Amino acid sequence: MRQSVMVSAESFASADAYDIVASNIETVNGLFAEHLRSEEVPQDALRSYYVDYYLAQVNNGGFSQFVWNSKWPPEVVNLVREGLCLMKAEQHLQLFEENVALVDRMGPAGLAAYLRSDYWGDNAERDALGANDRRFFELANTEDLIALNAAWLRGLPTLQVQSSQDIKAEIERRAAALPDRQERQRQALENEPRYLKLMRALSLRAGQAFVRATAGDPTHRYNGEQVLAWHFLTDKGHHYMVDAGGKAIMFDGATGKPVAEIAAP
Repeated sequence: MRQSVMVSAESFASADAYDIVASNIETVNGLFAEHLRSEEVPQDALRSYYVDYYLAQVNNGGFSQFVWNSKWPPEVVNLVREGLCLMKAEQHLQLFEENVALVDRMGPAGLAAYLRSDYWGDNAERDALGANDRRFFELANTEDLIALNAAWLRGLPTLQVQSSQDIKAEIERRAAALPDRQERQRQALENEPRYLKLMRALSLRAGQAFVRATAGDPTHRYNGEQVLAWHFLTDKGHHYMVDAGGKAIMFDGATGKPVAEIAAP
């Protein structure tokens, strides 16, 4: 069971190819949320997970966005490579290797500088990494990564098709079995990025329970200026946060009205 990929019975029965891919993503996210590490998650689940992440990132902003957002860890690069190979996405794999070569030509120092750069401003490295984006989008007509991912998942000999409740129970069982679970939880909270710590603090100030961050919006305007707004969910629904001028403000996602404010030097 530990090395089995787990998807819901509803997704397995669905005619929509993405449903089974999304179910695997939900399971992997559930395991990560309980502080399991990559080596403790079935590798086939991770291959499907990161192939879809790669697809979503490139579709949204090109290969340069995938590199910048993923931070290009070798583990993720290899999981995408292995996933494309096992799914028999041969044209996508060839293009991926060409794009890997673009990153390799940057060298370690060039890659590190790119990952520290302002992605949204003038950025020659970003533009160079997008050299093959048009070819990637054209491949959707001949190699549908969602369909190939879904078919590969369905054919895995270790696939476990269970109810959503049983998957949740198994995730909880695996988390409870971690001998250092409390230490992992402590470290995770300590190492959270600033925006997550502020969301938790704002939710607490508002008397709500923080659930998760959902997206960052770099185009949001606040007091006449363009700022990054972070969207998140609490037990009371959708909210967003602006971190500017030495304070963090939580707004209701539906009305845009302020809900809570804390100092954020």
